Amino acid sequence: MVHDAAVRGPGREPLRVLGVFAHPDDETVCAGGTLARYAAAGCEVSVVSLTRGGAGQIRDAAVATRATLPAVRERELEAAGRELGLTGVRCLDHPDGALADVDPRVLVDLAAGLVREAAPDVVITFGPDGFSGHPDHVAVGAAVTTACHELRATTPVRLFHCHLPRSRMLLRDRLAGWVVELTDRFTGTRDFVRALSVFSRETAALGFAADFVEVQWFPAGSYLMEQGEAATTMHFLLSGSVEIRREGEDGVVRVVDRSGPGEFLGEQGVATGRPRNAHVVALDDVTSLTFLAADPALLGARADEDLSRTRVLPSGDRIDARVTTCVDVSEFVGHRIRATAAHRSQYPIDPHIFPEPILREMFGVEYFVQVLPERELDSSLFESGDPGHGGVPPA
Repeated sequence: MVHDAAVRGPGREPLRVLGVFAHPDDETVCAGGTLARYAAAGCEVSVVSLTRGGAGQIRDAAVATRATLPAVRERELEAAGRELGLTGVRCLDHPDGALADVDPRVLVDLAAGLVREAAPDVVITFGPDGFSGHPDHVAVGAAVTTACHELRATTPVRLFHCHLPRSRMLLRDRLAGWVVELTDRFTGTRDFVRALSVFSRETAALGFAADFVEVQWFPAGSYLMEQGEAATTMHFLLSGSVEIRREGEDGVVRVVDRSGPGEFLGEQGVATGRPRNAHVVALDDVTSLTFLAADPALLGARADEDLSRTRVLPSGDRIDARVTTCVDVSEFVGHRIRATAAHRSQYPIDPHIFPEPILREMFGVEYFVQVLPERELDSSLFESGDPGHGGVPPA
């Protein structure tokens, strides 16, 4: 918990924090732990989304239709705000997916109005990379940054850009270790199957994990794995059934087990580094969520990342060289996961499904680039040092 002095302004009023983003759920994905930590420390934390997210995906058909999605996502932002402890949330009604087409001056004036209205001490938004490269994110980040620069003479703020490091953590290995440690054979429920599919593919796509995750289809009679091959992949069965067959030195193949939907395959080999000790053959048509370590040459960098502007942490994660601030949010990972689950149309997950150690490793630190340092805050609020993922000294 941060000290009282860190969360009070010059007149002893609570420190005010404003997050300005493009879509409902950006606040949680980009800075959920930090916003929750600020709020828990007594700050007034508010979030504005410039759109209602009407162009987003609908990952749970029971939650929304295309016509109702904007209203649903607005309510989801309110629910996520409660989980994070935010003082207030607000959705504007600009066109989702088209912010990059709006006159930049219009967006800058809008952002300036939001900053003047909130009079924040701290503003958090996207950097030039848009966190995930989304054009809406890039447009919002540019507008907020320009507005804060233009207002700095009359409304000085401490401006931070969210930064997403490229992690070297393999979710495949962590899940394998977790399953191997369980005393009972793991079989996931239907909800777990859906949640793991969404969670793993999204975290890998954003870079929180280094896995390459895809859904594969295997026709009846084909091999998912062959005995003796290197254990480089792990499968999670989504549908269909398989037979596990062990081939002895005498060449005789014996059936030793069967597996079906909701079960992991290959975790023993991945967890121990030993070759496969059995064949896995599809009995009928099988679909599998497959975890594969990405090409080592691609780890640590996005395809469009400028390697000259990155540095490597002791963990092996790669961050932008301009990163100035890392925030230990390990105590607020639960808030972040519950807020993510509140955005159910986008993330239909049960926040209690996943092992806490894996979540803490993936989401326990958040990184930022300090842009405007006009007002100094107590260093206990934005910490430097080594919080577990490799600390970043202040600039």
